[in-house]
Amino acid sequence: MHSEYSLLDGACKIDALARRAAEFGQPALGLTDHGVMNGAVELHQACRKHGVKPIVGCEIYLVDDHTARGPGKTERNHLTLLAADDAGYRNLVKLSSAGFLEGLQRGKPSVDTGLLERHSEGVIALTGCLASRFCQRLLDDRVADARAHADELLSIYGAENVYFEVQKNGLAPQEKCNEGIVKIAREVGGSLVGTGDVPTCAARTTTTTRRCCACRRRARSRSPS
Repeated sequence: MHSEYSLLDGACKIDALARRAAEFGQPALGLTDHGVMNGAVELHQACRKHGVKPIVGCEIYLVDDHTARGPGKTERNHLTLLAADDAGYRNLVKLSSAGFLEGLQRGKPSVDTGLLERHSEGVIALTGCLASRFCQRLLDDRVADARAHADELLSIYGAENVYFEVQKNGLAPQEKCNEGIVKIAREVGGSLVGTGDVPTCAARTTTTTRRCCACRRRARSRSPS
């Protein structure tokens, strides 16, 4: 889920998310805001209030070198990380902080694999959504590169802490990715996990979410890149 802390992307109030999850009978609620851990404490409080298990995470921005500066556009991909325990929570906080303090690139808190390796204890990695490096390689028919990225995640986190993420969202690119995701997961003996990108928790907030997305697209079009 993406809350209001995912600026110009999510529009969900965390208490409303936890209440909605309880109404649907969901046993747990995962929060993976973009680049930040601002909602972690609020998530715990809301989930305790509504009887739902909180899953704290962060959808980080992955780059090749988080310290790189210079003109031109840098490839930046999404990667979903979850805290398995207290150590994992602390490491996600450290990654988010390092992204802002050391890796702020074009307004985004970015990290690289070196940082991931240093702060990997207690962290579970999902291969990510369509904007992930894994999926982007599959979309570009660079299957070997997608496999190499998966091997890198397995090396950092261990096979038991990496899940291959599939979604069913009706998008043709996602369907193409799902085939490759399942194939590579089988090759490496990895586990699959089904996810859904949820920026809004009720139909009445859809308009707000669309306005956020429109603002984001406008900002991109004005960016000097």
